[in-house]
Amino acid sequence: MSANTQVKSSSEPLNKGFLQVVEKFESENWKLVENTRTQLTFVNPNNIYDEFKMSVHENKVEVVIPMPNSPVAYSTKFNNYFEASEYILSRFTDFLAAVAEDSKEN
Repeated sequence: MSANTQVKSSSEPLNKGFLQVVEKFESENWKLVENTRTQLTFVNPNNIYDEFKMSVHENKVEVVIPMPNSPVAYSTKFNNYFEASEYILSRFTDFLAAVAEDSKEN
């Protein structure tokens, strides 16, 4: 197994550029299901279809965000880890708020 595809069982990211994101998702009890040098994927423990992903592609960092209460996701790319991390963490906060609001209405 190459270092690029090695999956680590612990939640410490193989790619340190993902560290800030891992800490936040873990604090909300989301499950880390993919942890490689080029990709990080978290899933909602209550709905495995809610996935947040970060992927490194040459000189870009791609972020995939699920739409709350929907099977749809969207993606965007950033020039560095900092911008990508700030964006995914902001959208994660928005996602949690939308899901909490929806559960109050039901």
